[in-house]
Amino acid sequence: MSTNVLTDEAQLVELSTSWSTAMTDRNEDKLEELMAPDFMIHKWDNTRDVPRAKWFDFFFNHIKITEFEQTAIAARVYGDVGVVTSKFPIMRATFDDKPMGELHGYFTDVWRRADGKWQVVSRTSADIVGRENLQAS
Repeated sequence: MSTNVLTDEAQLVELSTSWSTAMTDRNEDKLEELMAPDFMIHKWDNTRDVPRAKWFDFFFNHIKITEFEQTAIAARVYGDVGVVTSKFPIMRATFDDKPMGELHGYFTDVWRRADGKWQVVSRTSADIVGRENLQAS
């Protein structure tokens, strides 16, 4: 077995990092490659469900990320389904050039493998207002 072959979990961590980078860089081709046609973003409390086409419209025509970091990326694979959890200690953005404020929180992403290729099909976010406070209570 080749030592260059990544485990499924390691591959999903790498793909998640690539997805974050593609968002920060506004790389539409990479986002098209990584995001499944039936992708949907959800808010943790079920108050928002945004399909892929609407997400692309918001992202490329209204939202500009000014600061973003994704950390603590962990992946689990169950056959051809992968679940990736992570946190984002800071995200700052504008919507139509107006500041949206600072957020931090957690993501749960569901990836699906078809024909040997992974694509993300769902992201659930739990957004918390403000920058993550790293000081101990």
